[in-house]
Amino acid sequence: MKFTQDNPGSELVFSDYDDHSVTINEQKLVSSLIVFPDALHEQWQTRNVSSLTIENFDLLLQRRPDIVILGTGNKQKFPPIELRRQLAANRLHLEIMTNAAACRTYNLLVSEDRDVAAAIIIETADNGA
Repeated sequence: MKFTQDNPGSELVFSDYDDHSVTINEQKLVSSLIVFPDALHEQWQTRNVSSLTIENFDLLLQRRPDIVILGTGNKQKFPPIELRRQLAANRLHLEIMTNAAACRTYNLLVSEDRDVAAAIIIETADNGA
């Protein structure tokens, strides 16, 4: 789905997405990533939701945005409960949704100047998702 932004600024936002990629500020990405309004971290080292560990969230734990959106592909999938407990104990709470919903929600929150990050898992045929 293509997005159109009314007031493009310097923020990093999603301009397109499909089942196997996202586009941020016209840069197409085909691997999992973490994005903040001011920083893009490509090649997020995760294969799928079930294999996520606390270490996958080091960057988010360092920056501690108010809102963390976890995009889990074309279906909403929840990470292991123990991981969610560890993150909550570290005061990092996830909003878990499909990538489509994550992209839309992230863009809306960026437009409201909120402290947000999106961690997007890009599903590929070989990642076991």
